[in-house]
Amino acid sequence: MRLHSLRGPVAVWNASAPNQFITAAANDTTADLSAAADGTMFALQASGRTEIRASDLSLSSIPSSAELTQIPGRLSVPGVTLHPSGALIYQPFLTGAPGSAGTRGGIDILDGHSGALRLRLFLPQQFMTDVDGLHGSFLTTDENGQRLFALTSSDGTAPNAALTVVQLANVPLGVGTISPSITSAAGGASLTIRGSGFQSGTTVAFNGKMAVVSFKDANTLSVVTPVLTPGVQQLAITNPDGETVSLDAAIIAN
Repeated sequence: MRLHSLRGPVAVWNASAPNQFITAAANDTTADLSAAADGTMFALQASGRTEIRASDLSLSSIPSSAELTQIPGRLSVPGVTLHPSGALIYQPFLTGAPGSAGTRGGIDILDGHSGALRLRLFLPQQFMTDVDGLHGSFLTTDENGQRLFALTSSDGTAPNAALTVVQLANVPLGVGTISPSITSAAGGASLTIRGSGFQSGTTVAFNGKMAVVSFKDANTLSVVTPVLTPGVQQLAITNPDGETVSLDAAIIAN
């Protein structure tokens, strides 16, 4: 699966059928793109906002957080990155004008569904911003979203560029995708939850009813559903340390 945009509509195509495109209906000006590792979700910067789109490019959410405006002069820079599961958005920013004395780089980690600020990091240098977003992206992560790689510079220019690596002690807990999203209310169905920050001993509940959980890795849980009341189900995931995250209308039971 490929994702492509040159300051225009976003297009997706499959390598097995390169002449068949899916194109976003909106003619958003887009130059900063990221995709979940399994291709189920995309993040992009369009018209000054972050958009989350599904694999068919339908608009899933526009995450927003009032906390992002708490830094005077905050400036977003290219490099918006999705956690491999799509659960989190990593948004790089500057604390002031590029190249200005005292300007630093930072990374906001947001919930991919609600846009809630989960973690804010400040870097010792600013991002290298003398390359535009079509020719440079200044942030990426490893396969678990735990190690961050940032192109930084003491003054924002290439001659003073460096690679800054940040290791998170813990990746924020988050929900990416649930497959399948429609299940039997009778219980006993197997679901796969993709997300972030899962630990051995993570628990899962649907509308308050506990499921049987098998920990696969930090991004994947296998779940067997309990008996459920038909209808939409709220998902709640809790780590052994008490960190919890929820998602309304996560699945439908019928």
